[in-house]
Amino acid sequence: MAETDLDLENPLEQRLGYQLRRASNAMMTDLATRLQALHLRIVEASVLVLIKANPAITQTEIGRSLGIQRANMVPLIAGLMERGLVNRQAADGRSHALSLTATGRSLTTKVEGVMQGHEDSFLAGLSQADRARLVRLLGAIRDRE
Repeated sequence: MAETDLDLENPLEQRLGYQLRRASNAMMTDLATRLQALHLRIVEASVLVLIKANPAITQTEIGRSLGIQRANMVPLIAGLMERGLVNRQAADGRSHALSLTATGRSLTTKVEGVMQGHEDSFLAGLSQADRARLVRLLGAIRDRE
């Protein structure tokens, strides 16, 4: 009898990296789908949330925090400004401080709700303590870079 895909033994199932990649793919696909209703990509939503939490943050600081190259930050912020979600004003030298417009604040509140619902659905089987532990452990892995 031939093995079906369901019967296939996958030794990768025991590998942390494999599980992290599969979990990340599942979560990011779901989040992207949920954010489509707000006409946002994950990176745009992430930038809005970061600006809300850090008024007057610069493009450079956002790029560093989210791992976005400078060349990609310029069109990203320009697009958010064109949509009336973000304001930019001179901070010092060539730096520009970013802030949310009223429309941007309203949309970011919706984004935060979408993100919370997304995480709640994926982590429903975990206690708050386990969620906090998981975030801490994944951060420790990430920070090994």
